[in-house]
Amino acid sequence: MDNEIKGYVHSIETMGLVDGPGNRTIFFLQGCPLKCVYCHNPDSQNIHGGKEYAVDEIIKIAKRYKPYHGQEGGVTISGGEPLLQGEFLKELVKRLKQEGFNTCLDTSGVGDKKYYSEILPYIDTMLLDFKAFDSKLYKQITFMEDKNFLEFVNDLESNGFCGNIWARHVMVPGFTDNYEEMDKFVESLDKIKNMVERIEILPYHLGGVYKYENLGRKYFLENVEAMDKKTAEKFEKYVNEQFAKTVSDSRRDEALNFQAKKITEEQFDMEDDKKYLLEAIKDVELFKGIDNVDYDEAIEKMKFLKLKAEDYIFKPGDSAENMYVIHKGTIKVFHNTIDGREQILYLYHENDFVGGHNILEDVEYIYMGQALTDCEVIMIPRDIFNKYLINSPLALTKILKKSFERIRLAEDLVQRLSTSNATMKTAALLLRLKDTMGVETKDGIRLDLAMNREELGNYSGLTRETITRKLGEFKKLGYIDLIGTKVIVIKNVKILEELVL
Repeated sequence: MDNEIKGYVHSIETMGLVDGPGNRTIFFLQGCPLKCVYCHNPDSQNIHGGKEYAVDEIIKIAKRYKPYHGQEGGVTISGGEPLLQGEFLKELVKRLKQEGFNTCLDTSGVGDKKYYSEILPYIDTMLLDFKAFDSKLYKQITFMEDKNFLEFVNDLESNGFCGNIWARHVMVPGFTDNYEEMDKFVESLDKIKNMVERIEILPYHLGGVYKYENLGRKYFLENVEAMDKKTAEKFEKYVNEQFAKTVSDSRRDEALNFQAKKITEEQFDMEDDKKYLLEAIKDVELFKGIDNVDYDEAIEKMKFLKLKAEDYIFKPGDSAENMYVIHKGTIKVFHNTIDGREQILYLYHENDFVGGHNILEDVEYIYMGQALTDCEVIMIPRDIFNKYLINSPLALTKILKKSFERIRLAEDLVQRLSTSNATMKTAALLLRLKDTMGVETKDGIRLDLAMNREELGNYSGLTRETITRKLGEFKKLGYIDLIGTKVIVIKNVKILEELVL
Protein backbone atom coordinates (compact mmCIF):
# COMPACT_ATOMS: atom_id res chain seq x y z
CA MET A 1 0.00 0.00 0.00
CA ASP A 2 1.29 3.46 -0.92
CA ASN A 3 0.22 5.00 2.41
CA GLU A 4 1.85 2.27 4.53
CA ILE A 5 4.13 3.70 7.20
CA LYS A 6 7.77 2.90 6.51
CA GLY A 7 10.96 3.38 8.46
CA TYR A 8 14.61 3.81 7.62
CA VAL A 9 16.89 1.03 8.89
CA HIS A 10 20.65 1.48 9.19
CA SER A 11 21.51 -2.20 9.68
CA ILE A 12 20.31 -5.53 11.12
CA GLU A 13 22.09 -7.89 13.51
CA THR A 14 20.57 -11.34 13.62
CA MET A 15 22.20 -12.87 16.72
CA GLY A 16 22.90 -10.10 19.20
CA LEU A 17 23.95 -11.12 22.72
CA VAL A 18 24.59 -7.82 24.55
CA ASP A 19 21.69 -5.52 23.62
CA GLY A 20 19.02 -6.96 25.88
CA PRO A 21 18.34 -10.32 27.52
CA GLY A 22 19.06 -13.54 25.62
CA ASN A 23 19.63 -13.96 21.90
CA ARG A 24 18.16 -11.06 19.98
CA THR A 25 17.45 -9.82 16.50
CA ILE A 26 18.47 -6.16 16.47
CA PHE A 27 17.16 -3.52 14.09
CA PHE A 28 19.24 -0.35 14.08
CA LEU A 29 16.99 2.49 12.93
CA GLN A 30 18.40 5.44 11.07
CA GLY A 31 18.57 8.98 12.48
CA CYS A 32 19.70 10.57 15.74
CA PRO A 33 19.32 14.18 16.97
CA LEU A 34 22.41 13.86 19.19
CA LYS A 35 25.95 14.24 17.89
CA CYS A 36 27.84 12.45 20.65
CA VAL A 37 31.58 13.03 20.56
CA TYR A 38 32.22 9.28 20.85
CA CYS A 39 29.46 8.02 18.54
CA HIS A 40 30.73 4.85 16.85
CA ASN A 41 28.01 4.92 14.16
CA PRO A 42 28.09 8.50 12.78
CA ASP A 43 26.68 7.17 9.52
CA SER A 44 23.43 6.42 11.37
CA GLN A 45 22.76 10.05 12.36
CA ASN A 46 21.09 11.15 9.12
CA ILE A 47 17.45 10.05 9.34
CA HIS A 48 17.13 9.64 5.57
CA GLY A 49 20.04 7.24 5.22
CA GLY A 50 19.85 3.48 5.35
CA LYS A 51 17.23 1.28 3.68
CA GLU A 52 13.47 1.73 3.74
CA TYR A 53 11.40 -1.04 5.35
CA ALA A 54 7.70 -1.58 5.98
CA VAL A 55 6.55 -2.99 9.32
CA ASP A 56 5.55 -6.27 7.66
CA GLU A 57 9.07 -6.66 6.28
CA ILE A 58 10.59 -6.21 9.75
CA ILE A 59 8.16 -8.74 11.22
CA LYS A 60 9.02 -11.25 8.50
CA ILE A 61 12.74 -10.97 9.31
CA ALA A 62 12.11 -11.22 13.05
CA LYS A 63 10.00 -14.35 12.60
CA ARG A 64 12.80 -15.97 10.61
CA TYR A 65 15.09 -15.78 13.64
CA LYS A 66 12.50 -16.31 16.39
CA PRO A 67 13.45 -20.00 16.87
CA TYR A 68 16.88 -18.81 18.06
CA HIS A 69 15.51 -16.39 20.65
CA GLY A 70 14.76 -19.01 23.27
CA GLN A 71 12.69 -18.13 26.32
CA GLU A 72 14.46 -14.89 27.18
CA GLY A 73 15.43 -13.39 23.82
CA GLY A 74 13.49 -11.33 21.34
CA VAL A 75 13.75 -8.20 19.23
CA THR A 76 15.73 -5.08 20.09
CA ILE A 77 15.07 -1.76 18.35
CA SER A 78 18.21 0.37 18.47
CA GLY A 79 19.73 3.19 16.45
CA GLY A 80 20.69 5.87 15.84
CA GLU A 81 17.85 6.95 18.08
CA PRO A 82 14.75 4.84 17.36
CA LEU A 83 12.38 7.29 19.07
CA LEU A 84 13.12 9.78 16.30
CA GLN A 85 11.02 7.61 13.96
CA GLY A 86 8.12 7.67 16.42
CA GLU A 87 5.24 7.00 14.04
CA PHE A 88 6.96 3.98 12.50
CA LEU A 89 8.20 2.71 15.87
CA LYS A 90 4.75 2.75 17.50
CA GLU A 91 3.35 0.55 14.73
CA LEU A 92 6.35 -1.75 14.84
CA VAL A 93 6.41 -2.44 18.60
CA LYS A 94 2.66 -2.95 18.68
CA ARG A 95 2.93 -5.56 15.93
CA LEU A 96 5.91 -7.23 17.62
CA LYS A 97 3.90 -7.69 20.82
CA GLN A 98 0.91 -9.00 18.85
CA GLU A 99 3.24 -11.58 17.29
CA GLY A 100 4.51 -12.65 20.71
CA PHE A 101 8.00 -11.12 20.69
CA ASN A 102 9.86 -9.92 23.75
CA THR A 103 10.68 -6.28 22.98
CA CYS A 104 13.67 -4.18 23.93
CA LEU A 105 14.25 -0.49 23.15
CA ASP A 106 17.80 0.89 23.09
CA THR A 107 17.39 4.64 23.50
CA SER A 108 18.93 7.91 24.65
CA GLY A 109 15.46 9.21 25.52
CA VAL A 110 15.34 11.92 22.87
CA GLY A 111 12.86 11.65 20.01
CA ASP A 112 9.35 12.43 18.81
CA LYS A 113 7.65 12.80 22.18
CA LYS A 114 4.07 12.80 20.90
CA TYR A 115 4.39 9.06 20.30
CA TYR A 116 5.97 8.07 23.64
CA SER A 117 2.67 7.03 25.25
CA GLU A 118 1.90 4.80 22.24
CA ILE A 119 5.34 3.17 22.23
CA LEU A 120 6.42 2.63 25.83
CA PRO A 121 3.53 0.37 26.98
CA TYR A 122 4.77 -2.22 24.45
CA ILE A 123 8.38 -2.29 25.67
CA ASP A 124 9.54 -5.09 27.98
CA THR A 125 13.12 -3.92 28.56
CA MET A 126 14.66 -0.51 27.98
CA LEU A 127 18.37 0.03 27.48
CA LEU A 128 18.53 3.64 28.67
CA ASP A 129 21.70 5.52 27.81
CA PHE A 130 22.79 8.12 30.35
CA LYS A 131 25.22 10.34 28.47
CA ALA A 132 26.18 12.45 31.50
CA PHE A 133 24.90 13.39 34.93
CA ASP A 134 24.78 17.17 34.77
CA SER A 135 23.62 19.65 32.14
CA LYS A 136 27.03 21.09 31.34
CA LEU A 137 28.72 17.77 30.59
CA TYR A 138 25.65 16.47 28.74
CA LYS A 139 25.85 19.39 26.33
CA GLN A 140 29.61 18.97 25.98
CA ILE A 141 29.13 15.33 24.95
CA THR A 142 25.96 15.57 22.82
CA PHE A 143 25.87 19.23 21.66
CA MET A 144 22.30 19.41 23.01
CA GLU A 145 20.58 20.47 26.22
CA ASP A 146 19.46 17.67 28.56
CA LYS A 147 15.90 18.99 28.99
CA ASN A 148 14.26 16.46 26.67
CA PHE A 149 16.13 13.53 28.21
CA LEU A 150 15.18 14.53 31.76
CA GLU A 151 11.53 14.91 30.75
CA PHE A 152 11.64 11.47 29.13
CA VAL A 153 12.95 9.87 32.33
CA ASN A 154 10.53 11.73 34.59
CA ASP A 155 7.53 10.82 32.42
CA LEU A 156 8.27 7.12 31.86
CA GLU A 157 5.59 5.98 34.28
CA SER A 158 2.89 8.38 33.08
CA ASN A 159 3.65 7.37 29.48
CA GLY A 160 2.78 3.78 30.33
CA PHE A 161 6.19 2.14 30.65
CA CYS A 162 6.11 -0.74 33.14
CA GLY A 163 9.07 -2.87 32.04
CA ASN A 164 12.66 -3.16 33.26
CA ILE A 165 15.49 -0.73 32.65
CA TRP A 166 19.11 -1.48 31.98
CA ALA A 167 20.79 1.83 32.78
CA ARG A 168 23.91 2.29 30.65
CA HIS A 169 26.73 4.79 30.54
CA VAL A 170 29.70 5.05 28.18
CA MET A 171 32.69 5.94 30.34
CA VAL A 172 35.26 8.17 28.62
CA PRO A 173 38.66 8.83 30.25
CA GLY A 174 38.74 12.31 31.74
CA PHE A 175 34.96 12.73 31.63
CA THR A 176 33.20 10.49 34.15
CA ASP A 177 35.86 8.03 35.33
CA ASN A 178 35.68 9.05 38.98
CA TYR A 179 33.60 8.24 42.06
CA GLU A 180 31.93 11.65 42.20
CA GLU A 181 30.39 11.11 38.76
CA MET A 182 29.32 7.60 39.71
CA ASP A 183 27.52 8.98 42.76
CA LYS A 184 25.76 11.40 40.41
CA PHE A 185 24.80 8.41 38.26
CA VAL A 186 23.08 6.81 41.24
CA GLU A 187 21.28 10.07 42.00
CA SER A 188 20.12 10.26 38.38
CA LEU A 189 18.35 6.91 38.83
CA ASP A 190 16.27 7.98 41.82
CA LYS A 191 13.08 8.69 39.88
CA ILE A 192 13.17 5.28 38.15
CA LYS A 193 14.92 3.18 40.80
CA ASN A 194 12.07 0.68 41.06
CA MET A 195 12.36 -0.06 37.34
CA VAL A 196 16.15 -0.52 37.16
CA GLU A 197 17.23 -4.15 36.86
CA ARG A 198 20.82 -3.64 35.77
CA ILE A 199 23.48 -0.92 35.59
CA GLU A 200 26.27 -1.15 33.04
CA ILE A 201 29.42 0.88 32.52
CA LEU A 202 30.50 0.53 28.90
CA PRO A 203 34.18 1.39 28.29
CA TYR A 204 34.81 3.91 25.53
CA HIS A 205 36.54 2.32 22.52
CA LEU A 206 38.07 3.44 19.24
CA GLY A 207 36.14 1.07 16.99
CA GLY A 208 34.26 3.80 15.12
CA VAL A 209 37.04 6.30 14.49
CA TYR A 210 37.68 5.11 10.91
CA LYS A 211 34.07 5.94 9.98
CA TYR A 212 34.70 9.62 10.60
CA GLU A 213 37.66 9.48 8.25
CA ASN A 214 35.50 7.82 5.59
CA LEU A 215 32.82 10.50 6.05
CA GLY A 216 35.35 13.32 6.04
CA ARG A 217 34.24 14.45 9.50
CA LYS A 218 36.24 15.64 12.47
CA TYR A 219 36.54 13.20 15.37
CA PHE A 220 36.45 15.22 18.59
CA LEU A 221 38.18 12.65 20.83
CA GLU A 222 41.13 11.92 18.55
CA ASN A 223 43.65 12.33 21.39
CA VAL A 224 41.68 10.30 23.95
CA GLU A 225 42.79 6.73 24.62
CA ALA A 226 40.33 3.86 24.94
CA MET A 227 38.91 3.32 28.43
CA ASP A 228 40.70 0.64 30.42
CA LYS A 229 38.23 -2.25 30.78
CA LYS A 230 39.31 -3.22 34.29
CA THR A 231 38.89 0.37 35.47
CA ALA A 232 35.41 0.46 33.94
CA GLU A 233 34.55 -2.81 35.70
CA LYS A 234 35.73 -1.33 39.00
CA PHE A 235 33.38 1.62 38.61
CA GLU A 236 30.57 -0.69 37.48
CA LYS A 237 30.88 -2.66 40.71
CA TYR A 238 30.93 0.55 42.72
CA VAL A 239 27.85 2.09 41.11
CA ASN A 240 25.86 -1.15 41.46
CA GLU A 241 26.75 -1.41 45.15
CA GLN A 242 25.85 2.22 45.81
CA PHE A 243 22.60 1.86 43.91
CA ALA A 244 21.62 -1.29 45.83
CA LYS A 245 22.29 0.50 49.11
CA THR A 246 20.30 3.55 48.03
CA VAL A 247 17.31 1.45 46.96
CA SER A 248 17.44 -0.56 50.18
CA ASP A 249 17.54 2.58 52.32
CA SER A 250 14.68 4.09 50.34
CA ARG A 251 12.47 1.02 50.75
CA ARG A 252 13.23 0.87 54.44
CA ASP A 253 12.28 4.53 54.87
CA GLU A 254 9.07 4.04 52.90
CA ALA A 255 8.13 1.05 55.04
CA LEU A 256 8.66 3.07 58.22
CA ASN A 257 6.90 6.21 57.04
CA PHE A 258 4.11 4.78 54.90
CA GLN A 259 0.69 6.01 55.86
CA ALA A 260 -2.02 6.21 53.25
CA LYS A 261 -3.37 9.75 53.37
CA LYS A 262 -6.98 9.72 54.48
CA ILE A 263 -9.38 11.68 52.38
CA THR A 264 -10.56 14.59 54.50
CA GLU A 265 -13.66 16.71 54.26
CA GLU A 266 -11.48 19.63 53.22
CA GLN A 267 -10.62 17.77 50.04
CA PHE A 268 -14.30 17.41 49.25
CA ASP A 269 -14.86 21.16 49.19
CA MET A 270 -13.04 21.83 45.97
CA GLU A 271 -15.26 24.81 45.24
CA ASP A 272 -18.83 25.93 45.76
CA ASP A 273 -19.57 26.57 42.11
CA LYS A 274 -22.66 24.39 41.58
CA LYS A 275 -22.59 25.03 37.86
CA TYR A 276 -19.06 23.63 37.63
CA LEU A 277 -20.04 20.53 39.61
CA LEU A 278 -23.17 20.01 37.54
CA GLU A 279 -21.30 20.23 34.23
CA ALA A 280 -18.61 17.87 35.50
CA ILE A 281 -21.16 15.26 36.60
CA LYS A 282 -23.08 15.53 33.33
CA ASP A 283 -19.79 14.93 31.54
CA VAL A 284 -19.37 11.53 33.24
CA GLU A 285 -19.57 8.99 30.42
CA LEU A 286 -21.45 6.47 32.56
CA PHE A 287 -24.40 8.86 33.07
CA LYS A 288 -24.85 9.69 29.40
CA GLY A 289 -28.01 8.10 28.02
CA ILE A 290 -29.70 7.85 31.44
CA ASP A 291 -32.72 10.17 31.32
CA ASN A 292 -34.00 10.05 34.89
CA VAL A 293 -30.95 11.39 36.74
CA ASP A 294 -31.86 13.82 39.52
CA TYR A 295 -28.79 16.04 39.25
CA ASP A 296 -29.73 18.03 42.35
CA GLU A 297 -29.53 14.80 44.33
CA ALA A 298 -26.32 13.84 42.54
CA ILE A 299 -24.66 17.14 43.44
CA GLU A 300 -25.80 16.73 47.03
CA LYS A 301 -24.47 13.21 47.48
CA MET A 302 -21.48 13.00 45.17
CA LYS A 303 -18.15 14.31 46.34
CA PHE A 304 -15.34 16.00 44.48
CA LEU A 305 -11.78 15.25 45.47
CA LYS A 306 -9.03 17.65 44.57
CA LEU A 307 -5.89 15.59 44.97
CA LYS A 308 -2.22 16.37 44.83
CA ALA A 309 0.20 13.95 43.21
CA GLU A 310 0.90 11.03 45.60
CA ASP A 311 -2.37 11.48 47.56
CA TYR A 312 -4.11 8.15 48.14
CA ILE A 313 -7.72 7.49 47.14
CA PHE A 314 -8.01 4.01 48.60
CA LYS A 315 -5.80 1.33 50.09
CA PRO A 316 -6.09 -2.43 50.75
CA GLY A 317 -8.88 -3.21 53.21
CA ASP A 318 -10.98 -0.11 52.44
CA SER A 319 -14.62 -0.98 51.96
CA ALA A 320 -16.16 -0.42 48.53
CA GLU A 321 -18.55 2.36 49.41
CA ASN A 322 -17.70 4.57 46.45
CA MET A 323 -16.92 4.50 42.78
CA TYR A 324 -14.32 6.96 41.49
CA VAL A 325 -14.42 8.71 38.11
CA ILE A 326 -11.34 10.62 36.99
CA HIS A 327 -12.36 14.09 35.84
CA LYS A 328 -8.82 15.42 35.37
CA GLY A 329 -5.35 13.94 35.79
CA THR A 330 -4.07 10.37 36.12
CA ILE A 331 -4.57 7.76 38.85
CA LYS A 332 -2.46 4.64 39.28
CA VAL A 333 -3.59 1.40 40.90
CA PHE A 334 -0.74 -0.69 42.23
CA HIS A 335 0.53 -3.08 44.86
CA ASN A 336 3.93 -3.82 46.33
CA THR A 337 5.32 -7.19 45.25
CA ILE A 338 6.99 -9.63 47.60
CA ASP A 339 10.39 -8.44 46.42
CA GLY A 340 9.61 -4.86 47.42
CA ARG A 341 8.84 -3.36 44.05
CA GLU A 342 5.85 -1.21 43.27
CA GLN A 343 3.94 -2.98 40.52
CA ILE A 344 1.55 -0.73 38.63
CA LEU A 345 -1.51 -2.64 37.49
CA TYR A 346 -3.53 0.08 35.78
CA LEU A 347 -3.32 3.74 34.84
CA TYR A 348 -6.62 5.65 34.76
CA HIS A 349 -7.05 8.88 32.84
CA GLU A 350 -9.85 11.36 32.20
CA ASN A 351 -13.32 9.71 32.16
CA ASP A 352 -11.93 6.36 33.34
CA PHE A 353 -13.48 4.88 36.47
CA VAL A 354 -12.51 2.48 39.22
CA GLY A 355 -14.48 0.84 42.00
CA GLY A 356 -17.67 -0.12 40.20
CA HIS A 357 -16.70 -3.78 40.17
CA ASN A 358 -15.99 -3.65 43.90
CA ILE A 359 -19.46 -2.24 44.60
CA LEU A 360 -21.09 -4.86 42.37
CA GLU A 361 -19.25 -7.68 44.14
CA ASP A 362 -19.30 -5.94 47.55
CA VAL A 363 -15.61 -6.69 48.10
CA GLU A 364 -12.91 -4.61 49.75
CA TYR A 365 -10.12 -2.98 47.78
CA ILE A 366 -7.03 -5.17 47.65
CA TYR A 367 -4.76 -2.66 45.88
CA MET A 368 -3.74 0.93 46.39
CA GLY A 369 -5.10 3.83 44.37
CA GLN A 370 -2.89 6.91 44.23
CA ALA A 371 -2.82 10.16 42.27
CA LEU A 372 0.05 10.06 39.80
CA THR A 373 -0.55 13.71 38.91
CA ASP A 374 -2.68 16.45 40.44
CA CYS A 375 -6.22 15.19 39.94
CA GLU A 376 -9.89 15.98 40.19
CA VAL A 377 -11.97 12.90 41.00
CA ILE A 378 -15.72 12.48 41.25
CA MET A 379 -16.69 10.14 44.09
CA ILE A 380 -19.99 8.34 43.43
CA PRO A 381 -21.47 6.77 46.59
CA ARG A 382 -23.03 3.33 46.62
CA ASP A 383 -26.64 4.57 46.81
CA ILE A 384 -26.26 6.77 43.69
CA PHE A 385 -24.51 3.88 41.90
CA ASN A 386 -27.33 1.49 42.81
CA LYS A 387 -30.09 3.98 41.95
CA TYR A 388 -28.93 5.00 38.50
CA LEU A 389 -26.13 2.82 37.17
CA ILE A 390 -26.89 -0.73 38.26
CA ASN A 391 -30.27 -0.62 36.50
CA SER A 392 -28.95 0.96 33.32
CA PRO A 393 -28.06 -1.52 30.54
CA LEU A 394 -25.99 1.23 28.91
CA ALA A 395 -23.95 1.90 32.04
CA LEU A 396 -23.49 -1.81 32.78
CA THR A 397 -22.34 -2.37 29.18
CA LYS A 398 -19.67 0.31 29.65
CA ILE A 399 -18.57 -1.28 32.94
CA LEU A 400 -18.43 -4.72 31.28
CA LYS A 401 -16.43 -3.32 28.36
CA LYS A 402 -13.96 -1.77 30.80
CA SER A 403 -13.71 -5.14 32.56
CA PHE A 404 -12.64 -6.85 29.34
CA GLU A 405 -10.07 -4.12 28.71
CA ARG A 406 -8.61 -4.68 32.16
CA ILE A 407 -8.50 -8.44 31.66
CA ARG A 408 -6.44 -7.90 28.50
CA LEU A 409 -4.13 -5.56 30.41
CA ALA A 410 -3.83 -8.10 33.22
CA GLU A 411 -2.96 -10.89 30.77
CA ASP A 412 -0.23 -8.73 29.26
CA LEU A 413 1.04 -7.86 32.74
CA VAL A 414 1.28 -11.55 33.69
CA GLN A 415 3.43 -12.13 30.63
CA ARG A 416 5.66 -9.18 31.53
CA LEU A 417 6.05 -10.31 35.14
CA SER A 418 7.51 -13.60 33.95
CA THR A 419 10.73 -11.71 33.22
CA SER A 420 10.42 -8.80 35.66
CA ASN A 421 12.58 -8.16 38.72
CA ALA A 422 15.24 -10.67 37.69
CA THR A 423 17.93 -9.06 39.84
CA MET A 424 15.77 -9.08 42.96
CA LYS A 425 14.41 -12.57 42.33
CA THR A 426 17.92 -13.96 41.89
CA ALA A 427 19.15 -12.26 45.06
CA ALA A 428 16.11 -13.53 46.98
CA LEU A 429 16.72 -17.08 45.70
CA LEU A 430 20.35 -17.02 46.86
CA LEU A 431 19.32 -15.76 50.28
CA ARG A 432 16.71 -18.52 50.61
CA LEU A 433 19.29 -21.12 49.65
CA LYS A 434 21.77 -19.58 52.10
CA ASP A 435 19.28 -20.03 54.92
CA THR A 436 18.41 -23.63 54.02
CA MET A 437 21.72 -25.13 52.85
CA GLY A 438 24.46 -22.52 53.21
CA VAL A 439 27.77 -23.57 54.81
CA GLU A 440 30.18 -20.97 56.15
CA THR A 441 33.69 -21.24 54.65
CA LYS A 442 36.72 -18.95 54.55
CA ASP A 443 35.77 -17.94 50.99
CA GLY A 444 32.11 -17.21 51.74
CA ILE A 445 28.87 -19.11 52.14
CA ARG A 446 28.98 -22.25 50.04
CA LEU A 447 25.86 -23.64 48.37
CA ASP A 448 26.12 -27.23 47.09
CA LEU A 449 23.19 -27.48 44.74
CA ALA A 450 21.15 -30.48 43.76
CA MET A 451 19.28 -28.35 41.22
CA ASN A 452 20.37 -27.49 37.71
CA ARG A 453 19.96 -24.02 36.21
CA GLU A 454 16.51 -24.76 34.84
CA GLU A 455 15.30 -25.98 38.24
CA LEU A 456 16.81 -22.91 39.90
CA GLY A 457 14.87 -20.80 37.43
CA ASN A 458 11.63 -22.63 38.16
CA TYR A 459 12.20 -22.19 41.89
CA SER A 460 12.71 -18.43 41.51
CA GLY A 461 10.10 -17.76 38.84
CA LEU A 462 12.71 -17.07 36.16
CA THR A 463 13.67 -18.82 32.96
CA ARG A 464 16.84 -20.91 32.71
CA GLU A 465 18.39 -18.27 30.45
CA THR A 466 17.56 -15.46 32.87
CA ILE A 467 18.89 -17.18 36.00
CA THR A 468 22.07 -18.14 34.13
CA ARG A 469 22.54 -14.56 32.93
CA LYS A 470 21.92 -13.06 36.37
CA LEU A 471 24.30 -15.46 38.10
CA GLY A 472 26.94 -14.48 35.56
CA GLU A 473 26.31 -10.79 36.26
CA PHE A 474 26.51 -11.37 40.01
CA LYS A 475 29.85 -13.15 39.56
CA LYS A 476 31.19 -10.29 37.45
CA LEU A 477 30.14 -7.78 40.12
CA GLY A 478 31.83 -9.85 42.84
CA TYR A 479 28.68 -10.84 44.73
CA ILE A 480 29.19 -14.58 44.20
CA ASP A 481 31.61 -17.10 42.76
CA LEU A 482 30.60 -20.04 40.55
CA ILE A 483 32.39 -23.38 40.78
CA GLY A 484 31.19 -25.55 37.95
CA THR A 485 27.41 -25.77 37.64
CA LYS A 486 26.56 -27.15 41.07
CA VAL A 487 28.40 -24.89 43.54
CA ILE A 488 27.76 -21.21 44.32
CA VAL A 489 29.80 -19.29 46.87
CA ILE A 490 28.10 -16.16 48.22
CA LYS A 491 30.78 -13.54 48.84
CA ASN A 492 28.64 -10.50 49.65
CA VAL A 493 25.51 -11.29 51.66
CA LYS A 494 24.90 -7.66 52.54
CA ILE A 495 24.41 -6.49 48.97
CA LEU A 496 22.07 -9.41 48.22
CA GLU A 497 19.98 -8.35 51.22
CA GLU A 498 19.96 -4.75 50.00
CA LEU A 499 18.74 -5.87 46.60
CA VAL A 500 15.63 -7.49 48.06
CA LEU A 501 14.83 -5.27 51.05
